Amino acid sequence: MNPGGHRVRRAVALGGGHGLSRSLAALRQVADEVVAIVSVADDGGSSGRLRRDLDVVPPGDLRMALAALGQRERLASVLGYRFPRGELGGHALGNLVLVALQDLHDGDLVAALDELALHLGVSGRVLPCTTEAVTLEARSASGGISGQAAIAATTRLERVWLEPAAPAATPAALDAVAAADLLVLGPGSLYTSLLPNLLVPELAAAVAGAVAPRVLVANLREQPGETEGMNLTAHLDALSEHVPEVRIDAMVVHAGRPSPGPGQPLQEGACALEERVARVIRADLLKPDEGREDGHDPAALAAAFARLV
Repeated sequence: MNPGGHRVRRAVALGGGHGLSRSLAALRQVADEVVAIVSVADDGGSSGRLRRDLDVVPPGDLRMALAALGQRERLASVLGYRFPRGELGGHALGNLVLVALQDLHDGDLVAALDELALHLGVSGRVLPCTTEAVTLEARSASGGISGQAAIAATTRLERVWLEPAAPAATPAALDAVAAADLLVLGPGSLYTSLLPNLLVPELAAAVAGAVAPRVLVANLREQPGETEGMNLTAHLDALSEHVPEVRIDAMVVHAGRPSPGPGQPLQEGACALEERVARVIRADLLKPDEGREDGHDPAALAAAFARLV
């Protein structure tokens, strides 16, 4: 059900991991068509193993985005099944299915994603930010770090970048951004889920030049490791330092009881966010269950998006 009755025709969300999945589940409630643009720098877990073994773009975040948008919930649940032991131990079934479909489509990852989206009943698309093999690199106060998994565990990050530095953006992703009525960034890991999309130069330029408003969904708390000790103002500073051409028009910020997950609640900072962003929506983004469930509540997030559109 759509909170408030407001709808947007086309929404595009950029990010990765569980945070992006929460935004997608929310946008399904307020948009007729939703497109996910997903980071492909993951090198940990099942995705990292498949990337190393088969030289493929890591499929895990792409699979989670498809599941979040899929109408056929039972199939989405089965695709999330992880093998508990043996040579397949730790692999998600959906990751293997995506790799198989890509092979059946002669290496065309976008065609593989579109076919799986069809089986899941997705109204929209899931697209990689780039189909090139990329590695996330970083510099911290204590030196250089290579790889998304290692960077996520590192404090006091100063800069992140992709190698190669200018991978080609997926053409369909550029088209989706140009046609969007709403652009949503996050929530999710700042340096390892959100920025890897915007570090693709063509995609950053498309987001910067889009007619649609750019909405940043703030995380609920600091992330131990990569954003430890950073408030929301510092998050905005990091975005502007990495992609100064991308302007944030609105923010959705949690205002309520603390999230039960690890890390300190994310503070706004000394300066009012309204000094940096034209519109700020503050709302309780946790499920009304005394905070036992971690992560953004899609229904509450959908209500916040409805106030923006």
